Amino acid sequence: MNSDFVMYTPEYISGTLSLRKPQEKSLDILHDILNHVTPAKNMDIESALDAVNKLYPICTDFERNFMSLAFVLATGVGKTRLMGAFIAYLYTNHNIKNFFVVAPGKIIYNKLKQDLGNPANPKYVFKGLGCFSNPPRVIADDDYRNRNLSFFESDVNIYVFNIGKFDSENTKMRAINEYLGDSFFKHLSQLDDLVLIMDESHHYHAEQGSLALNDLKPILGLELTATPYYNKGSKQVPFRNAVYEYPLSESIQDGYTRTPYAVTRQDISFFNFGDEEIDKTMLADGLLCHENIKQKLFAYAKNTGERQVKPFVMVVCQNTDHATKIYKYVTSDAFLDGKYKGKTLVIHSKKGNREADIDLLTSVEEFYNPIEIVIHVDMLKEGWDVNNLYTIIPLRTAASKILREQMVGRGLRLPYGARTGVKEVDSLYLTAHDKFDELLKEAQKGDSIFKAGNFIKVEDIAPQKTGTAQLYIVFPKDKTLEDLENLGLKETDENIKHIEQINNIIKSVVSSSITSVDSKEPTTEELKKEIIKEIEKDTDLAHTYNKVASPFDTWCTEKTEVYIAKTYNKFIPIPLIKVTDAGKEEYKFVDFDLDLSEFNHIPISNELLIQNLENMNDRTSLKGHYIDFDGYQAEKKLLEQLKNKAEIDYEECSNLLYTLIGQVVSYYEKKHGQNGIKNIVMMNKRDIAEKIYNQMLKENHFYYSNGLLQEEVVDLERKNLATSYNYAVVKNLFEEPEGPISNNLFMNIEKGVFTNAKFDSRPELIFARVIETDPDVLNWLRPHPHQFQIYYNRNKRYEPDFVVETMGTIYLVEVKGEDRLNDPDVLAKKERAIKYCKISTEWGKANGYKSWKYLFIPAGQINSNSSFMNLARRFEGM
Repeated sequence: MNSDFVMYTPEYISGTLSLRKPQEKSLDILHDILNHVTPAKNMDIESALDAVNKLYPICTDFERNFMSLAFVLATGVGKTRLMGAFIAYLYTNHNIKNFFVVAPGKIIYNKLKQDLGNPANPKYVFKGLGCFSNPPRVIADDDYRNRNLSFFESDVNIYVFNIGKFDSENTKMRAINEYLGDSFFKHLSQLDDLVLIMDESHHYHAEQGSLALNDLKPILGLELTATPYYNKGSKQVPFRNAVYEYPLSESIQDGYTRTPYAVTRQDISFFNFGDEEIDKTMLADGLLCHENIKQKLFAYAKNTGERQVKPFVMVVCQNTDHATKIYKYVTSDAFLDGKYKGKTLVIHSKKGNREADIDLLTSVEEFYNPIEIVIHVDMLKEGWDVNNLYTIIPLRTAASKILREQMVGRGLRLPYGARTGVKEVDSLYLTAHDKFDELLKEAQKGDSIFKAGNFIKVEDIAPQKTGTAQLYIVFPKDKTLEDLENLGLKETDENIKHIEQINNIIKSVVSSSITSVDSKEPTTEELKKEIIKEIEKDTDLAHTYNKVASPFDTWCTEKTEVYIAKTYNKFIPIPLIKVTDAGKEEYKFVDFDLDLSEFNHIPISNELLIQNLENMNDRTSLKGHYIDFDGYQAEKKLLEQLKNKAEIDYEECSNLLYTLIGQVVSYYEKKHGQNGIKNIVMMNKRDIAEKIYNQMLKENHFYYSNGLLQEEVVDLERKNLATSYNYAVVKNLFEEPEGPISNNLFMNIEKGVFTNAKFDSRPELIFARVIETDPDVLNWLRPHPHQFQIYYNRNKRYEPDFVVETMGTIYLVEVKGEDRLNDPDVLAKKERAIKYCKISTEWGKANGYKSWKYLFIPAGQINSNSSFMNLARRFEGM
């Protein structure tokens, strides 16, 4: 290793580049292999393969004339970033400066040039690495033909080329170059530190591509692919040089992708359908999913302030004729009244104007691009990295699991970089209809990309609308005649109507502007400008306004200020907290029972070994009895091991430790007796303690807490934010919902801040009805997700279920099912909420505001005849 780069360990590179688990594992494997094998020209390939096979038995053949290692990583994990990590590691740890990166096609080729060579690119892979203060030089296209050799004299050179540029004897790369005195290809093959990096490497296992790569004579090959198979005749042959495999199923489980859902129709036998009928049904159902997710994404962006994502649909067809037929149908009036005319793109090898199609395809994420449906045959399997494919409609295709994974892989990338916690935003829909039984069987397998629960019935997808919560304010009755007089307008039916409309515009603008999630507190002048804009949208209103533009300014100011005051009086003020000392982060463990299935130790007998020191073949053993364990305390020994763990605070969780240790001791004692448990603990105490410790650290057994956290109230949020809702059905608060509760938007709320709201469960709906009618409740709120700036459990945002205001107190309310009362995440929220209420109460006492209390109400305790104060007294601070 270069002494300048001592700090560039795999761990340091992984941390600096924020590598994901499979990327980090890949880098560790490369480091491990190169600690045992030194790559070089003309190395002993047989010995190298033997060494690699001993370390990673799945690698049985390099499949090349040089050492080539394949890393099989699921789509969406980040293969290009891993390339960057490999290059940084090989440069800093092994002084390798020349890298040849091979791309299988134009789309991937252009992407690699940007990601590896453009520091201004958001996806530039070397960001943060000081070893590349002078960025590696990317040589691509025809750079090598018209530049002097000095062009290549830099610390690190990355040559990026399409396989087609050099897999033939007649390519320009193999022609004599006047600057090099030889062909560029020959120049590369003579480098003594050339490393070959193959993106989507299954393309280069075919005979011609493979031979061309051998001619480059690299010292090492690194292959990256999500598809560890290549076609040999009619067969698919698996890679034999893979050293690491991270399948799509594991990627989905680890949360690096969206979750795929199969969509079908209930109680329909598609055996009775013809091909055309199946196609039309799947298209209609797929577009229903599309319109549903479009509304969900709109509401998510509005509620969070995140950028808007434009979803699109991919239709996979059997062949080019089939694709053309589907395109004509989808763009006709017969399909959803021609809704997708001008919004559909068909792309296949026989279609003309390919460049324009590619431009539309590569910009499909952009809102200026009208395309919502892409119809294709088999051209889009890889290299087309989009984050907004949300619905896939496979028409008579994807019969094999491999093809299905390739296809689904196009739609698994996360548009916001990480999962949001909103099911629909984190989902991918695949219409499954005639393949549903096949997918259901696949879901039962351990390596399936689908899980048994990831199925959606079309009947359950109701067409969604989007609406924003509206304020419920009782304004004083408008004095229309007085308004006419003040404005100098005659008392006519038309003028009365227009003044009433203008009054409503003022109320609407004030309400929507103040409650918007991304707005600051607007001034009267700012609101008046918005009001005039709205008035001018209506020709008749604009005419009336222009007649009285001079007195209107004063009148509008007065009206706006009255409505502003009324609006703020309706809100529940929310204290804003500032952390003054982040305190000490601690683990808080919840009570649980050990899974004892992994505790499989047995007592070890005291066998004595007797070895003849002159004759090594002369060895005997003497079977003894258990060691005398008098005074050996199994519980104490295990406790000593666990108390040494940094995450475990004995004072905080001693009761849990004694419980878990007691469960293990009791388990072994029943099977092996008192002497047996002493023997087992004596011989295996570290392993037993480690097993207990690992179960304690499972996600559902602990949460992070900020002990000694110090906060103060720095301001009061005077406004409440309006939530954007997706809904299918509108109901009065006291009407019975239709279908799932979450499909219903409940209206006519009078005591709440807003006149409409949605609920996640029936207990929440019943609770809303209780507080709406309870005489002790003055006001209540279903908070917007960003209303409270409270964070817990490593920066998760806390979103309370309700805020309820009474004469002397404001309550922060959580409604949770009894099965979740001891859920770590729920307990972490509870701890932070209690702290928030305590600080807000202390500040309120000093500043003349109401006190705050926290209520944690088990869902089963909420009944239609409950009173709020009874619930408050029973569950305060619980």
